Amino acid sequence: MANTRKNRKAGTRKNRKDRKDRKAGTRKGSRKASDWAQSVKRVYEELKRKDRNAKLGDAMREASRRRKRGEL
Repeated sequence: MANTRKNRKAGTRKNRKDRKDRKAGTRKGSRKASDWAQSVKRVYEELKRKDRNAKLGDAMREASRRRKRGEL
């Protein structure tokens, strides 16, 4: 049987393109940042003030140390 427009399956190029366009930049909702994420962000900003080359991983390690010591 010839491959005509009527016989095509649902995953046509047009449908894929539309789906791709819908996904770009759309959010259903936003979630409040957890206490941990807020703490890491605070520590990250402190580290950035001291050293512009500080990385997020450094902030996570420092926040973990502070939490274990009971400072956070």
